Amino acid sequence: MSLFGRFGKGPQDDATTDARRAEWEQALSHGSLPGFVKTRLAETMSCKRPWVSTASPAGLLAQRSHGIRPLGLVSGNCWFHYGYSWTRGHYEGWHTAIDRLRLEAALMGANAVVDITMQTKRMAGAGNEDHMDYAVLGTAVRMDALPESTNPALATVSALEFARLLESGIVPVGVAIGAHFNWFVATGYAAGMAPSYWNQELSGLSTFLTQVRRQALQELRDDGVRLGTGVLAHTQHSELYRIEPDENNPYPRFLARHIALGTAVIHDTRSRKPFGVRPVLNVRDTALLAATDNTKEVL
Repeated sequence: MSLFGRFGKGPQDDATTDARRAEWEQALSHGSLPGFVKTRLAETMSCKRPWVSTASPAGLLAQRSHGIRPLGLVSGNCWFHYGYSWTRGHYEGWHTAIDRLRLEAALMGANAVVDITMQTKRMAGAGNEDHMDYAVLGTAVRMDALPESTNPALATVSALEFARLLESGIVPVGVAIGAHFNWFVATGYAAGMAPSYWNQELSGLSTFLTQVRRQALQELRDDGVRLGTGVLAHTQHSELYRIEPDENNPYPRFLARHIALGTAVIHDTRSRKPFGVRPVLNVRDTALLAATDNTKEVL
């Protein structure tokens, strides 16, 4: 056997890869998972395979005392092409990947997925700016405090934080996403075109970035309303790209994006609240100003 045949990729590997790709396409077109993925999940759940968790050893020990049993690592990804809107494409790419992660967790018999992390990756090279890979990863768990479900709750918090939220009557149910992209054409000092010896704010860029952030947070709120919940928005990220002038654009252009991720939560009024936490304002109420008379009590 040649060295390439022993350690490299041979014709048999190509055939296996093609067969798996075809099985993936067939399964995803029907909102399911390939047979070999289902087998892997079932063997992990039944302890026939080693399982992986995002928790530390100390965290795993603490989880046991809170009635939490990790089942294994689950993931979902989607390589998504932007069409008419980068903002809308970002939203759809994330949620497609999240739906696939939830499907894996449901097949493992989980009623929750915790410690969800989210990553993006672009393909290197010119002409690849209009598509991106969205990937999500988390630990599927069984929680004694939650009922059986074919629609596992999703959370970006850890398992222990999840349990503490439950104890306080706050139930994580999903992941909410807000994203906004926009362009800004700067002139004069705002573009850094003219020299200046003064420390000064570039007010045009400041106003532009503020508007992008606010729109992304509004998108996050709207996603929370779609899920019927409030949102713990604890992860936010901003980026600003400068495009230098060219023959068609005499001034620099800036592309900004702001992304806000959070765990969508509902309040369970039936649960006890050992920490004395009392909600004073419903974030889903569209008439927030009318509710000010009901918010005189504070925590």
